[in-house]
Amino acid sequence: MSSSIAKLYSDVVFKKPRLVIAGLLVVVAFFAWHAQYFRLDASADSLLLENDPDLEFSRQINNRYGTSDSVTVAYTPDGDLFDPAELEILTRLREDLLSIERVESVDSILNVPIFGDTPLTGISEDYLTLLDPETDLAAAREEIISSPIFRNALLSPDGETAGMQVGFAIDEKARSLVNRRTELRGLARDGEVTPEQQAELVAVEEEYAVYSVQAADRQHEMIGEIRATLDRYRDGAEIYLGGAPMIADDLVTFVQGDLSTF
Repeated sequence: MSSSIAKLYSDVVFKKPRLVIAGLLVVVAFFAWHAQYFRLDASADSLLLENDPDLEFSRQINNRYGTSDSVTVAYTPDGDLFDPAELEILTRLREDLLSIERVESVDSILNVPIFGDTPLTGISEDYLTLLDPETDLAAAREEIISSPIFRNALLSPDGETAGMQVGFAIDEKARSLVNRRTELRGLARDGEVTPEQQAELVAVEEEYAVYSVQAADRQHEMIGEIRATLDRYRDGAEIYLGGAPMIADDLVTFVQGDLSTF
């Protein structure tokens, strides 16, 4: 049996090399053409089960309270963080981050309320922040450090590192598609889906599959812009970027690099 296979292999490969090479070229061309449709996905849809209860609960909370994805920046200047000059640099960084498309908010020590210097009559209407010239910076530092809300979130316990939460704009189309898909999947899982709803489910899943690729590309570009912005401020500070969207984006980038290399 083995000798017959060896003879067949010899007859095909060595006696008809041009035919074999042509066949290999066709196979390579086929896979090379379809490689353009290959995508790596590190979204919650690919990393978790389809009906994961924790994922569904998380999406319910996001829908109810309007929460969005965000990344976190840790900023440690070479000088005193609460020095007016350093706060001015931090202000410019915050403004540059806000200028990036689809960045909706940047929360930091610069825009949190300072109640110690705010009159009681003004707390409900307006409050002071570090950006107000009448704010006592030393007192504000102690207030933020001692705050159970801002300590270890927007400011380190030693008062030397500031945290910045960079919030992304909510993708309403993606959220709408996911919500409708979840609703239709629930009906299908319970056996209550109609033929029309089943057809709609297929259409929604196809539309979301295409749109999620576009959304991932936009988020990749946005994270790249955030990194480029942070790089302009590294000369006078130690800066780190973190957060689930960044980790997912890096995961895909690293795997793509490995595939290209090996």
